[in-house]
Amino acid sequence: MQLFTQLGLAVRNGRKFFPLVQNLVSREMKKKYRRSILGYIWCVLNPLLVMLILNAVFSTMFHNNIENYPVYLFTGRMIYTFITTSTQSVERSIRSNGPLLRKARIPIYVFPLANFSTAVVDFGFNCVAFIIVLLFTRTPVSIHALFLPVLLAQLFTFCFGLGLFLAQCSARVRDTDFLYTAFCTAWMYLTPVFYPIVSLPEGLSSAITNWNPAYFYVQQMRDLFLYHQWPEAGLFWHGTAAALLFLAIGLTSYWKSRDTLILYV
Repeated sequence: MQLFTQLGLAVRNGRKFFPLVQNLVSREMKKKYRRSILGYIWCVLNPLLVMLILNAVFSTMFHNNIENYPVYLFTGRMIYTFITTSTQSVERSIRSNGPLLRKARIPIYVFPLANFSTAVVDFGFNCVAFIIVLLFTRTPVSIHALFLPVLLAQLFTFCFGLGLFLAQCSARVRDTDFLYTAFCTAWMYLTPVFYPIVSLPEGLSSAITNWNPAYFYVQQMRDLFLYHQWPEAGLFWHGTAAALLFLAIGLTSYWKSRDTLILYV
């Protein structure tokens, strides 16, 4: 009951501090592309250039095993990159805004929310790049693409919950940043971003398909835009369960530590 009360308070404060969140997002976007000649064009150009390089490297290895490899590669990388960049950004949000938190009476969760919103804006630009890839490869878009908002709801919920949990851990223990960075490297190789899942041993592939949250969202994205089918029920429920579980973990850990976090930043 107390959790719902706190959530209601968070919603009211969210409305109150919405202009601040907007300003923080604008600040992060401007800082990211400051003194860049192409500016925001890099938001679209960068994922395309990386995709071209990875496609040139890995297409010769998996060309015969994967149909429409550019779309296969881009969907996997787009989803996985959002998971890692958004959670890492939220993880550092409280620690990096310590001076401002000590000077102003602002709810701490405003900063994780602002950093996550910035990551979502970047993801929107990635979607523009994805549309370009679909057009260039002449990949048709079927009615199954209408499921995309449901997938994004799962993805965003999972990432924000995980990021919020990491944020309060990082504020207390600085080693969290280094440990999570190393974990993300291993996580990338355990997610079929650029290789087919069937190329792995049966035991490892079974573990990935059942316990790797990144796989749940990557595979759903490929079902919608590459295989033109509705995601399997098991895949959908795994993705939903992972999203709700990590949101509960993130919110619970934050509410329990919110009054003492200011002592560590």
